[in-house]
Amino acid sequence: MGFRPIHRSALLAATLLSAVALTGCAGTTTGDSVDADGLQLVVRDGHLRELGASCSGARPYLGIHAGAELTLHDGDGREVLAVVLGDGEAVKVDDIDYGRAPRIPTFCRFPLGTASLDDGAQYTVSIDGQVVAEHRADADGTMVFVPALADPTIEGSE
Repeated sequence: MGFRPIHRSALLAATLLSAVALTGCAGTTTGDSVDADGLQLVVRDGHLRELGASCSGARPYLGIHAGAELTLHDGDGREVLAVVLGDGEAVKVDDIDYGRAPRIPTFCRFPLGTASLDDGAQYTVSIDGQVVAEHRADADGTMVFVPALADPTIEGSE
């Protein structure tokens, strides 16, 4: 077989077509998009993943995965939310530019849907019946963190 050079116009057309195709994909992620207004579970495991990839909790949070049941109970022990987790989505831990690294430090974020939580109330977060965190509802916050974030009103918390 002989070598056939590619004409400059064909190369330019292929490059433009690829750029247009990639631009159309730039805003998409693997799996379902997380509802920005809904409640979300964020597993703060710092695991290296591809950004936007489907995920589950990494060690020591292996029990937080698609198919696990999450429940929130109020201070009186009443169940206020029960959901079966779908796939999580890998989201950035920080604002550092990792260049072209294929995997970066991420948290795994799961959509939980909408829930009516009382502002300032304390809730117990359980996965498959095991308590994994306490969550204080905040009118502005829609994220439940595992492990929970430190409470800034408690002396000595960071």
